[in-house]
Order: sequence, then structure tokens, then C-alpha cells
Amino acid sequence: MLEEPTSCPPISTDLDERPDDNVVQFTARVLSGNVRLLLGMIRANQPWAFVARLSRAMVVAAATGMLTLVASDLWVLAMAYGPVRLVLLAVMAIGAVGATLILGADLWERPRRRAQREQVILFNLATTATVAIGVVVFYLGLFILSGVGALLLVDEQVLAGIAGHPVNALDYAKISWLTASLATVGGALGAGLEDDDVVRAAAYTRSNT
Repeated sequence: MLEEPTSCPPISTDLDERPDDNVVQFTARVLSGNVRLLLGMIRANQPWAFVARLSRAMVVAAATGMLTLVASDLWVLAMAYGPVRLVLLAVMAIGAVGATLILGADLWERPRRRAQREQVILFNLATTATVAIGVVVFYLGLFILSGVGALLLVDEQVLAGIAGHPVNALDYAKISWLTASLATVGGALGAGLEDDDVVRAAAYTRSNT
């Protein structure tokens, strides 16, 4: 929960104390201060380790990836898709997991008082960035896992027979890409099974240092 903001001098007082600053300079100084604060909040949340704390989401995503990877229909679709469609599928999958985590665990704060509005905006931006970065890291991990799985489970000769042409590294990359997107959607289902307190603890964990 948000704490009551501490009292501080009015912005007009700050501007009076620095008469050499014009409005543009003052605005730039305020914005840069908020950006530094926002980056500090994101760093404190350790977004790179966010999804690693959500065991159910990881298990469901990994199981989904392995199940879809052995389906020959997925190989055909992956090789037929172009990069634009694969990117769109990846963005949709990442967005689905992020939205599930934020809305499902009620991570989005609403200001109770007018004075809290700026604080709440920064808090929500930090939360959204933490979840987004965490899910992107999760997606990249699934992509690597899918790539290893494709090399181990998808036989090159069988794949060439289905594709009707000699396969190459790009074909395997497309299969890994589509598998990672589908597995990430499975991760959204797993994220929905996580306890709200677990999700909050994962999103707002602070470093002990």
C-alpha cells in the first residue's frame, strides 16, 4: 500500500528560490528527477528475477512448450509465418501474461487523495515496467529452452519431409519462436493460478543490500 506523502515546499516556492530557472528548465529538472526515481524503483523491484519467483507460471509454461513442440502442425505453421506475425504473437503473449499478473493480483493502485496522484502514477509505472521486463526475460528463457528442445526433439529429416525443402537454422528458430509464444500464453494460465500475495511479493521484493 502507498504511504501518505510527506509534506514538502510548494513548487512555486522552489521556483522562487531559483529565479534563474525559466519554466522549461524547471520542468526539465522535475521530469529528470521523476525519471531517476522511477528507474530506482524499477531496479529495487529486481524485475529480471520476477517470474522466477512464480513457480506455477513457470511449470505451466514449460509443460505447454514441450507439448506444443512435438506437434508437427506447429512446425508447419512456424515455417509458414513471417517475422511480422511472429513478433505480433510474441507481443500478444507477453501482454497477456503481464495483464494477467497486474489485474489478477490487483497490482494497479488508484489514488485515494488528489495529493497522491503523482506518487500513484510513479508507482504504477514502476509496477508495469517491473512486470513487463520480468515477462520479457521469461519469454527469452522460454525461447532458449524451446530452441534446445527443438534440436533434441525435432528430427531434421522428418522436418524436411514435412516442409518439402531442406531445413536450416532459420526454420528451427521460427519453431522455437512460435513455441515460446504459445508457452508464454500457457504461463498466463499459470500466473492466474498464483496466489495474489505471492505475485505481490514477487513484484515488490527488495534487495537486502
